[in-house]
Amino acid sequence: MEDIIIRRMRIEDAEAVTDVLIRSWQTAYRGIVSDECLDNMDRTTLIERRKKQYKDYIVAESDKGIVGFCWYMNDNSYSKELSDIDSEIVAIYVLPDLIREGIGKKMFSHAVEDLKGQGRKHMIIWCLKDNVNGRRFYEKMGGTMNGEHKIRIGNDDYDEVGYLFCL
Repeated sequence: MEDIIIRRMRIEDAEAVTDVLIRSWQTAYRGIVSDECLDNMDRTTLIERRKKQYKDYIVAESDKGIVGFCWYMNDNSYSKELSDIDSEIVAIYVLPDLIREGIGKKMFSHAVEDLKGQGRKHMIIWCLKDNVNGRRFYEKMGGTMNGEHKIRIGNDDYDEVGYLFCL
C-alpha cells in the first residue's frame, strides 16, 4: 500500500467521502441491513450531510484519492445515556478493496490521539451487532463491550453493541 496521509476533511471532499460511505455500506452491511435500504442510498442527501458535518471528520488519502474516513466527536451526543463517556467515534470506513491494509487502524489511532490531546478520557463506538468484521476490528483495537441498543436504519430496527475505550 502506498503512503496514506491522514488529514482533516475539507468541504470539497464531501463527494469522495460519500462514495466511500456508500461502497462500504453496500459491502459490509449486505445481508445485515435490508437490500432496499442499501440499494437506494440517496447520494445527494448524503453529500449535503457530509458538507454540514465535515469539520468533525478526518480522511485517509492516497494517490488514488480519498480511501477512507473517520467521523468522531469530543462529546457523547449520540450516547447521552452514558454520562461517563466524553467522546465517540461515530463512523470509520475504508474502501472495501483496501480493508486490512492498516488504513482503519491509522485513522483510529489519529482520532484517539486527538481526543486524548483534548483531555477526553472515555470513548464509545457503536457497531451493528451482526457486523462481525467491524466488531472484530474494535476488539482488536482494545475495546470492551459496554452495552447494547437499537438503531433505526431505513424502515427497520437493528441491534448495536457499544465498545468502550479508555483513552
